[in-house]
Amino acid sequence: FLCFFSVRSNFVDTKVSLLYRSDNTSQSTTTMSVDRHAINFIDKFENRVEDVKNSVQGVKDAVKDNFAVDVNGIKNAGRECHTAAKETSTMCTTTTTKSIQLLSFGVEMKSALDGLNNGIDVQHIASLRNVLNRDKMSNALDLASEMDDLALSCAQQSAKMIDTIDSGIQTLPNILGKNLDRRLEHAKEKGGKDSDPELPDLEQDLVALEETAKGVRSSNPLSAIETFQKAFDGISANSTRCKDMFTTMKDFADDVAGVSDTINQFKMGNVVGRVRELVKDIWRCLRLSDLIRSFAKAVETLIKRIIDVIKALIEKIQIFDVENIMANCGCCTEIESALESIG
Repeated sequence: FLCFFSVRSNFVDTKVSLLYRSDNTSQSTTTMSVDRHAINFIDKFENRVEDVKNSVQGVKDAVKDNFAVDVNGIKNAGRECHTAAKETSTMCTTTTTKSIQLLSFGVEMKSALDGLNNGIDVQHIASLRNVLNRDKMSNALDLASEMDDLALSCAQQSAKMIDTIDSGIQTLPNILGKNLDRRLEHAKEKGGKDSDPELPDLEQDLVALEETAKGVRSSNPLSAIETFQKAFDGISANSTRCKDMFTTMKDFADDVAGVSDTINQFKMGNVVGRVRELVKDIWRCLRLSDLIRSFAKAVETLIKRIIDVIKALIEKIQIFDVENIMANCGCCTEIESALESIG
């Protein structure tokens, strides 16, 4: 292109020389005709050069429109996403702790019931009373309900992250925005990594917890021990699953925080290279945010089933009233009579 304009400059110099010679020298008719043709040619060439110049400016304007990046808009999106991710990470840490507490509760309850499979006997009546302590059960229900609320909050935060990244996409050049259409559909492919954990299949766990709750509600005093043991086993096992899922979600949130901080630090420079990296970061944020949302919704469903099992246990305890069972149970009456006969 520079060579083109250099040629144009040489032609202009030639035209000036020809005009000067035409005005100041005596020439033959043939020479004057050649000069006129040369001048006309140079005039046409200058017109074409002007056309090329206008076309080049049009291309430059188009490139500017397509690749103009709202740096402040990008940085704001990164900053807001970073904040939401850090809050999500904190909530996941809190919920992981609560999951461990619920796990310990289930193990403690199950341990207290060990050895009581064959019915109620004098040796384990005190343990049974402790297991069926209403305060402990109510505390466990409160704990699970708090976990449920936190799972919902994590899902809401992930949606906020996705919306924030979406607002950042709106500030990108049109040519890039089009490439990010149907972004959540493509985020797994373009923003995922082979090391990303897959969402676990919870179907069997959900069905098992549902059946456990039904079993607790339909149990009778003499068959309740085994049913209760199964219920506490389910609470413990699925509390562990919840803990693992929230730990994974925390890892996702920490990754989002790191990537979104990079977006927040975005600076113009090598436009093509930096924008390419920016788009890569956006895909990663979208993928991770979508994973958090999927995990949060799944674990929320699991927690609700755990809550249903705990509620079933509380309901059954209220129906059974341990002291009345002991007073009216035939086996307990026989034990009391035997003890009285012994002296």
